[in-house]
Amino acid sequence: MVMALEVIDTSGGCGASFVVEIVSEQFEGKRLLERHRIVNAALEEEMKEIHALSIRKAITPGQWKQQEEAEKSNAAA
Repeated sequence: MVMALEVIDTSGGCGASFVVEIVSEQFEGKRLLERHRIVNAALEEEMKEIHALSIRKAITPGQWKQQEEAEKSNAAA
C-alpha cells in the first residue's frame, strides 16, 4: 500500500522525465535496490513512454514519520 506519493515532471512539460518520492509499507525490510525494483516493476508499462525516472525517496512509513518529526524540530529551532 502506498501511503504517500509525489511525482514531479522535470521534463519541462513534455512528460518524459520524472522524479518520484514514495512511501510504502512494501519497502519494510528491503534494501534500496529492492525498493527501486518494486517501483520500476509497478511502472513497467509507463516506463515504455518515460525517458528518465529518478526515485528520490523510496521509504517506509516509519522512516517518513522520522523525517517529518526531524523537519518539525528543525523548523521550531
